[in-house]
Amino acid sequence: MDVNDFGTIFKEHGVRSGSGVPCSYFTPLVNHMDADAELDYIPAASEGEAVAIAAGLGAAGRPAFVLMQNSGLGNAVNPITSMLYIYQMPVILLVSLRGEPGRADEPQHKRMGEITEDLIRLCGIQCNMLQPEAFASQLGDMLRKGVPAAWVCRKGTLTGGPKAPPIRLEIVTSSFSPPASEHHAPELSREEALRAVLPLLNEAEGRPAVIATTGKLSRELYELDDREHTRHNRFYMVGSMGCASGFGLGVARARKGKVLVLDGDGAVLMKLGTLATIGATGLTNLHHMVIDNAAHDSTGGQRTVSPSVDIAAVALACGYRRAHTVSTARDLKRQLEDHLASDGPTLLRMLVHTGARKDLGRPKLTPRDAYLRFRRWLEETA
Repeated sequence: MDVNDFGTIFKEHGVRSGSGVPCSYFTPLVNHMDADAELDYIPAASEGEAVAIAAGLGAAGRPAFVLMQNSGLGNAVNPITSMLYIYQMPVILLVSLRGEPGRADEPQHKRMGEITEDLIRLCGIQCNMLQPEAFASQLGDMLRKGVPAAWVCRKGTLTGGPKAPPIRLEIVTSSFSPPASEHHAPELSREEALRAVLPLLNEAEGRPAVIATTGKLSRELYELDDREHTRHNRFYMVGSMGCASGFGLGVARARKGKVLVLDGDGAVLMKLGTLATIGATGLTNLHHMVIDNAAHDSTGGQRTVSPSVDIAAVALACGYRRAHTVSTARDLKRQLEDHLASDGPTLLRMLVHTGARKDLGRPKLTPRDAYLRFRRWLEETA
């Protein structure tokens, strides 16, 4: 199937965006996306990150695909099962079939080639073989239903397209001298920190789209002031740890309004590569707040390595425009207000105490209802 015909089918169905980690089988598609100014392709650091980016794009009204080699399917199982499947987000998965039985290939692809289709179905996702005569009809049906679906691509299915332009590597760098050391120690709990910034989340004008990471952070934010389900600008991520920042990137790419990702230290460390992708996109409307308690609080308080990582310095090295570390309520409110008023991407690291109150509840919204509520708000405020 000539990739130009494939791209035409995408355009006819409103699909002009995608993200992924390339496979040689998809070289025609990646080159096609890069060459067509009407199309938007975001190279991702990992397959799971790409799934999150595409899901965010779709939530903000821009249908998107993810491409990956089937060896990378294992990296994406968690966001596929705990995000796409749970929320029923209509993301298009394109998966190459390396190691196809009966076809010579590298030994590392053998087992995944044998189980690719079964693994996709075990994840609860409709699985199709990419066939030129059926693709347009299958894609239209999937988009009408508003559910995720996958297409498995054999070698040689996609052909043609332009050649990739040569990469001319030029970077600007300098020797790095660490800034003067600052001592920070937490004064607030995570819930107290969230309470302190509620006015900025709920301001009447310029209200940001808020994406809260999985675990107790989302639970606390919900309990603080969304028990009546009135905060439509919020999305509570269940599962898919580490994907809140990628999802926020996708939302910010597809809309003009401000986007604020409320993240945790364990989640950021799990997908640290997403900081590089965010920095590379340079989205001026994306703001990132990392609430750091040096622990995996939702699983019993096991420690993370965050105390030895200067997350703000990492963000700056990845291309964020501003990044700061704070530990007091006064500095938190002042810096977050300044960040939201400036061009992003920005990152604010807030140190908090470990632990949560014993009677902490859980959101009563189903994941699907929470997603639809957020998607409607994004559409209404586009």
